Amino acid sequence: MSAFRNFLSQTKTALYRRPKDEFARMARWGPRAYLRLDTWKREMEKSAWDLKPVEATSSEPPLKIWFLTGKDFWYQSAFCAWTLAHQSGREISVSLVDDGTLRDKHEEGIRRLFPKGTTVRKEEITDKVESLLPIDKFPVLRQRWIDYVNIRKLTDIHLGSSGTKLVLDSDMLFFAEPSEMLEWWDRKDSDELCLMTDCEESYGYSRPAMENLTGATIPKLLNVGVCGSSSDSMDWEKIEHWSASLLEAEGTSYYLEQALVAMMASTQSHRVMPAESYITFPDRDTILNKGGILQHYVSDSKPSYFGNAWKLATS
Repeated sequence: MSAFRNFLSQTKTALYRRPKDEFARMARWGPRAYLRLDTWKREMEKSAWDLKPVEATSSEPPLKIWFLTGKDFWYQSAFCAWTLAHQSGREISVSLVDDGTLRDKHEEGIRRLFPKGTTVRKEEITDKVESLLPIDKFPVLRQRWIDYVNIRKLTDIHLGSSGTKLVLDSDMLFFAEPSEMLEWWDRKDSDELCLMTDCEESYGYSRPAMENLTGATIPKLLNVGVCGSSSDSMDWEKIEHWSASLLEAEGTSYYLEQALVAMMASTQSHRVMPAESYITFPDRDTILNKGGILQHYVSDSKPSYFGNAWKLATS
């Protein structure tokens, strides 16, 4: 019976929910942007091969950043890292974590710009997950690792590792020196998280459910486009418990990873980048005027990102 219900749900999604969502997206973006988005993506990917390595001009310590990336995102990772290198003047080490689709040519597209850094392939990650997150002890995290790619920004980057990590979303561009973020990096306080402010609260779970588990007030409006943390502070048993409890109480959510980080922040010191400079969901005028220090292109800011922003950031 459950298999039949699952079949009905998938059929409804294919025949009703997905077409309805696409029509709604076209209405918000306009027909031109909706129809040209894939063309703009291909243009951006092609242009990533035209980027030139950035020579460091700063004597400050190198900046080490991490991306979860693959075939659909490698070029976005490249532009994000390139604009960071350009605006910071620092030597950048870029570590790549394979989302399961990263191929040699994608890695080459980034490594020709940033030769320093590690690449963690899917096979290595799988071995680590099976060894350090045994399925009998971590059944929810193991299932989420299979069917929810965003959880890999926690598991695949921090599991079995140590030290401070600065994890960036690929769909971001820098337009000025990110002095606040660099200050956090230079301090390397292992107990302090580094995060962004969201345009609206997107945890996917109710505050009572989250706060009942942490016993502390959940900070408002956190966004993990910038997510600095220490691998040593990851309590995998607690993360399993939180994930299982939220799943049982309120079901699955696309924002689970962001909820878990917000829950960590409720009991850890954390630094939030100023919202007026590290902008989540920039509007069209902000994009065209290259406003702020960092722009994070979520939701309906995607057309302007693929159509204009990356060109402005590299002009």
